[in-house]
Amino acid sequence: MNHLPEDFIFSQSSLQDYVDCPRRFQLKYLLRQRYPAPEVDDLLEFERRMAQGERFHHLLHQHAVGLAAEVLQKRIDDDEVRRWFDTYMANGLNDVPERRYPEYSLTVPLGDYRLLAKFDLLALSEDKALIIDWKTSRHVPRRDRLQRRLQTIVYRYVLAKGGTALNGGQPIPPEQIEMRYWYADHEGQVVAFAYDAAQFEADEHYLTGLVREIEERERFPLTDDTTRCAYCTYRSLCERGITAGPLDEWELDEPTDLDELDFDFDQIAEIEF
Repeated sequence: MNHLPEDFIFSQSSLQDYVDCPRRFQLKYLLRQRYPAPEVDDLLEFERRMAQGERFHHLLHQHAVGLAAEVLQKRIDDDEVRRWFDTYMANGLNDVPERRYPEYSLTVPLGDYRLLAKFDLLALSEDKALIIDWKTSRHVPRRDRLQRRLQTIVYRYVLAKGGTALNGGQPIPPEQIEMRYWYADHEGQVVAFAYDAAQFEADEHYLTGLVREIEERERFPLTDDTTRCAYCTYRSLCERGITAGPLDEWELDEPTDLDELDFDFDQIAEIEF
């Protein structure tokens, strides 16, 4: 039974929600259920950190499009954001190809739907395609956990599938693709993931399988991992508790809801087959 609208666009965020909890996916994307419960216990501090992250990303975008670092530094009125920006200037662009596309969105077909990736930065050379995701979280997740995240899977897959838009009409070989998470609050610590053709094929099989599973589902059960519920806005609706989880254990860089992404479809490179 297919519950999806014909124009539904998948993202790493929506797919991660489905993998984490099918019921959350149903409530958020199919039923469009709004449930205004806080995600964390300290909402003011959470909003402050979110604002810091947004400010930092905006500064990096301005720098990428040509504004001088000296000019940008004078505009920073937050000590933490200034420290992050100084770290970025010191090592954030090490070994980054010169042909750069900041905040670039790309969609590719995924079954009968589309799959969206919004990259913080794409950087290309003749033999390298680098994806950089700027992180401002207080914690660096374990490498194996990052490797399983849908962001890692989707971003590399989308670039390999749709990179012709950036490569003169030629596909980007998966072996040339690298994804790099860069952590501003940890002196620019990097966690990087290479790619290859075998992983691309495995990712395509996995992603199309997820879509097919969603299409065929008649029920969307709650997750068995109740620890996820503490940070879910639907927890009381699902009778999985009332109290929000502690902010210090929240991963600030959890995927953003697709509805909250700021993009213009006219500016997205779309690959047609």
